Amino acid sequence: MKILLPYSTHFEVVQTDRSSKGPVITGGIEKFCKDLEDNIDGIIPVCITKEDKENRRTRRVMMDAIAQHDPDMILFNNPWWGKMMTSFNIPLICIMHEPLVRDIRMVELGIILKELNDSGCHIHFVSPNQLDFHRTMAKRIQDVDFGSIKGFIRPSFLPADMPYADDSVYDVSTVGRCDNEKAPFLIHQKLRNSSVLNSLVMTNDGVYKSSTVNDYVKDNQHWTAPRHTMRGLPHTEVLENIARSKVFCSTWPKESWGITAMEALGCGVPTILMTGKNDTHASELIAAEKSHYIKIDRQCSSLEFETTVREFANMTKNRRDEIAEMTREKHSLINWKSCIDKVIDMRYSDKNKSRSDLTEFFV
Repeated sequence: MKILLPYSTHFEVVQTDRSSKGPVITGGIEKFCKDLEDNIDGIIPVCITKEDKENRRTRRVMMDAIAQHDPDMILFNNPWWGKMMTSFNIPLICIMHEPLVRDIRMVELGIILKELNDSGCHIHFVSPNQLDFHRTMAKRIQDVDFGSIKGFIRPSFLPADMPYADDSVYDVSTVGRCDNEKAPFLIHQKLRNSSVLNSLVMTNDGVYKSSTVNDYVKDNQHWTAPRHTMRGLPHTEVLENIARSKVFCSTWPKESWGITAMEALGCGVPTILMTGKNDTHASELIAAEKSHYIKIDRQCSSLEFETTVREFANMTKNRRDEIAEMTREKHSLINWKSCIDKVIDMRYSDKNKSRSDLTEFFV
């Protein structure tokens, strides 16, 4: 079986075969695609570069890939490619990673999802929180019911060789794209007056279309120890630094799932989930037990945040071992592959059923 996997990258240059070979992973979707490429038979990655998009070459890249590989199906992660993908007349799987955010794109998302559903595309979300949010938005903004979905998937897994550190270097760490929405530097800001705790932010630098985001990048260049910052790290080093942290913090209440929270728990690092007005966080579903994380309002005071970090930082080694073991079992590669295989098999069976029904009709 041949499964075309188009995905976007922030990099301007890719491998000649348009695969994903770089050590630096800039986001959850890119990691998901790399995991598929590395672990699922039949995956053919098609990397769409920043330059491709700027020069409106996305359709051409896709048509070339289809002509070269003659795929059985296309698995894509960008719903805004929906109209283009349906035009290829190839069975489709769309994975919805979109976070719980209200922006101008939401105006058309519900319509796009309905059109995809009506075309026979199999749509999967990554969490019930995410589905409820986007279903509500579609109804509220455009009075659209995009219909039922095929199910939920876990967008990532934990490899068997996850790092684990007996000695911690950082009191609290976080990982996140450098923008004002994810706000990874929030942990530095919360602890800026602390004389006891240090913190680590792992993020990226870049030039964005939004002046607001560019200002956020510029405004957070000044941090120095004990407010540590590391930029553009390979994924292996990100994991090593998470493992050397006493506590991990997810600073964004609007995550659709939360791969970094899973990775932190898999390293045996208890996790703080920052919540918004509804006091929920999609990453709650990731933990093997509720005691492995604690929720705190994103608007909490510096004192509240420092107190919470201190409480979790005192967790015993036995408890950390338990967190690591239980999380790795729940999110093992075997369990993840089983989930993805079911998604692919469902699409393939549906495709063959449609052909069988069509043949029967003409007979």
